[in-house]
Amino acid sequence: MGPSEFQRRLDGLLDAPVVLCTGPSAWLAELALGRMAAGCAEGAERVESGDEQLREACELAATPSFFGGRRLVAAWRTGALSGQEGRGAQQREREMQALLAYMERPGAEAKLFVWAPAADRRLGPVRRAMERGWLLEADVGRDTPAWLQELAKLRDVTLTPAATQAFLQSGLDLDSLATALAAAALATDEGQPVSGATAAWAAPPQVEMRVFALTDAILQRRPAGVAEAARQLTAAGEAPLGLLALVTRQLRQLASARAELAAGRPAGELPKVLGAHPFVAQKLAEAAPRWNALAIAQAFRELLRCDVALKSGGSQAIALELGLLRVAMAGR
Repeated sequence: MGPSEFQRRLDGLLDAPVVLCTGPSAWLAELALGRMAAGCAEGAERVESGDEQLREACELAATPSFFGGRRLVAAWRTGALSGQEGRGAQQREREMQALLAYMERPGAEAKLFVWAPAADRRLGPVRRAMERGWLLEADVGRDTPAWLQELAKLRDVTLTPAATQAFLQSGLDLDSLATALAAAALATDEGQPVSGATAAWAAPPQVEMRVFALTDAILQRRPAGVAEAARQLTAAGEAPLGLLALVTRQLRQLASARAELAAGRPAGELPKVLGAHPFVAQKLAEAAPRWNALAIAQAFRELLRCDVALKSGGSQAIALELGLLRVAMAGR
């Protein structure tokens, strides 16, 4: 569903006593809830979780507001409508009956908003919402390009064609794109369009995000983070030798950054000297004090050992994880 259709659908539900919002996007659910809260003096009262979440939300909505005026209650991120919630059949039935009963006789001065990231359309409350036109889908489907432009419009930023392409090629969902666009806007001078390079930094392809988690854990010398990131990457099918090459390049940049800083070069000049993005150069400058010359020398020896191990047979995933753990702990 594109922005225009979503807004049109939402406009038609602003006065509905009950809105069942289904779909994975928290950003769209928040947008809808914010619009619905505009006419309510107290804003939205959220019931976030609990075995009796839907029942509690219905009871709140049925209770007159202490301050008068219309009340808005939100059962937020409920799993009770997914059809896969790990709870007893009796508990599920009580939740369904409570919501169905409220939908039959909604509070006269209240609005109930239910966000269910996943909803089984065979369940009674979902069918009833569909029958009465109270269903709102928080799912962009194939309309991500239109929503990206809507996000840019809401943030009052301009995207270059290269930036648009980089954001769309990242494979990020709408919620992650909203966060990435905010980061790109902060990294761009006021009044200037977001460049392709900045967009690629803010919204790298998902595999690159995991690679960044690995290299960052090594720079910060966090063995647990190294192990977790290495496992995720190899489980996703990334080639261990390719990952080792990326880590080796990062260590070379670290050694160069450390040498430049020791020679008195300002950290602000590192991006130009190293040919690195300012964000990467900042990470290298922050990590440099954690590494002395001995640790860096030992790290390179461990990288060589790891390379030999990867080419000697056996489990490459295990060899990579153990080798990178030794790199992160070099000199200790």
